[in-house]
Amino acid sequence: MIQQNRVPQKKFSLNLHNSAIDYIDRILSEVSGMKCLILDQETIGIISLIYSQSQILKKDVYLMEKIDAAASTKQKLQHMKVIFLIRPTQENQTLLLQEIKDKRFCEYYIFFTNTLSNFYIEQLAEADDSDLIKQLQEIYLDYYIVQPDTFTLNIPSTISLTKSVSQWNSKDEQLFQRVLEGLSATIYSLRRIPMIRYQGSSEICAKLAQKLSQTMREEYEQSQSQFMLSNCLLLILDRREDPATLLLNQWTYQAMLHELIGIQNNRIDIRQGQKALNQAASINKTDSDSEFVIASSLDDFFADNQYSNFGELAQNIKDFIDKVTNQKKETVQINSLEDMQKAVDRIPEIRKMSGNLSKHVALSCELSKLVEERQLLKVSKVEQDIVCNEAKSEHQRAVFQMLEDRTIQTYEKLKLVMLYALRYENCDKISRMKDVLRDLGVKNNSLNLINHLLDYSGKARRQGDLFSDKNIFSKAQQKLKSVFKDVPNIYTQHQPYFLTILDQILTNKIKDNEFPATNLNYFRDRPTEIIIFYVGGTSFEEVKEIGLLNKQPNSPNILLGGTYIHNSRTFLAEICQLAYENSIDIVVDKSNPRNDAKFHKF
Repeated sequence: MIQQNRVPQKKFSLNLHNSAIDYIDRILSEVSGMKCLILDQETIGIISLIYSQSQILKKDVYLMEKIDAAASTKQKLQHMKVIFLIRPTQENQTLLLQEIKDKRFCEYYIFFTNTLSNFYIEQLAEADDSDLIKQLQEIYLDYYIVQPDTFTLNIPSTISLTKSVSQWNSKDEQLFQRVLEGLSATIYSLRRIPMIRYQGSSEICAKLAQKLSQTMREEYEQSQSQFMLSNCLLLILDRREDPATLLLNQWTYQAMLHELIGIQNNRIDIRQGQKALNQAASINKTDSDSEFVIASSLDDFFADNQYSNFGELAQNIKDFIDKVTNQKKETVQINSLEDMQKAVDRIPEIRKMSGNLSKHVALSCELSKLVEERQLLKVSKVEQDIVCNEAKSEHQRAVFQMLEDRTIQTYEKLKLVMLYALRYENCDKISRMKDVLRDLGVKNNSLNLINHLLDYSGKARRQGDLFSDKNIFSKAQQKLKSVFKDVPNIYTQHQPYFLTILDQILTNKIKDNEFPATNLNYFRDRPTEIIIFYVGGTSFEEVKEIGLLNKQPNSPNILLGGTYIHNSRTFLAEICQLAYENSIDIVVDKSNPRNDAKFHKF
């Protein structure tokens, strides 16, 4: 066990955004003069979340290329230096070796986003017979920063890792290695050596925790001065413990945007033909004419409202409209040269505010239209009651009523049956619900999703009490909840299950047999920093809960990450892969959350 030389506790930040900005600033600033920046497909996405193209150009970057495109050109640019910022994949390493041999640039500055083997470093040295490589460095930037307290590895599916480790093939091993590298890079970039707890019932969580503990121990022993032993806890969870959160309709701004339209790398693609969005696109142009950028670091209104419920959002947009209107009126009232100068100085600010206003008005109108079209208020009320209250007979009647309602889309009906099946797994009424769906035209392949979901995360797969129905005390609490239903908002009463685990950690009630710890940096004190990582992906509902906790003065600093950030459609697309494993043909269109007809061949 590592012996701790603890430093006095301070309020250290787990702000990934700041550490990433520091990496990129140093890389671009320390290489002086005209330069070319070469990235790969993943680092393009990683950088785009923290640095705009205009910011990069201000650092004397005159040319940007992808490494695979750069390898196909033989144009000599001997007057320029080049910066490579790439992942240490086998393909990238091969392309880089060829680039060094071609000698296209006068100086090479190479940055890999994770660790390299000594053998490859020797290969680079042999290839560089003209001493063109001026810097070779490993930095820890192998993950995507959604916002300061949220990160993802952007791996849409890890479902193959839910098999027994003994059944993994070479592709599964590569996928696991990517998860390991991404999570370790996140922690290394924060300069932490955490205590590691993991979900004991999950083989993949156990393997990840043990492997991470081993690699971090080796790294610490080699570079003790670079890392800090502190009361930081890494908690590794399996998505199978709480599938319900990903199936619910959402009612806070950021989560609604992802569920109903889709957010990818903090961008909303407006090429789907949404009328309201396309009207605003001509006003609000960003890095791409076909995208809206939704980022708390760039948009004050979004930062203030990303966790607001839909009712609050409407009032806040009205207030925003009034604010922009008043500021425009002030610029018109010019009575002197000094007033004119002030008006000119404020034009960029007002333009930015106007652009943000048009964006959020368009998005909120689109959300409102989708809620109305899909009758989501009606659907969500039943969803929330199923996951929050114990009332089997009532829930049966409610689900059958929804199935018979012609105003509700088939996709919403399928999700309702899935939620019911998760809660009342052995109920004989589930087969009747399937029959009704079949009568509505739902194909057998789509109906099989219900069984695949139970195979993935039914009671046999879960160790926790997801619906508070595993013991007599929990059932009594649920009975009281079903009697006293006066909650502030029936559409947002659900709380993700990881909050229960978090509460157990903070009150020192966590059970070691359910969440074992490795022997890396073991401590018994209340953690002051917590990193939660979901194998199988997280959600924006969980992101919201972490954001609200981080605003509380007595809460520890909490960072949330996952292999992906799912909405219900990307989650079910992953569940579909269980069918692929069994050679069952199911087609899922993930590209357009609005196109219900293309989902599962209804």
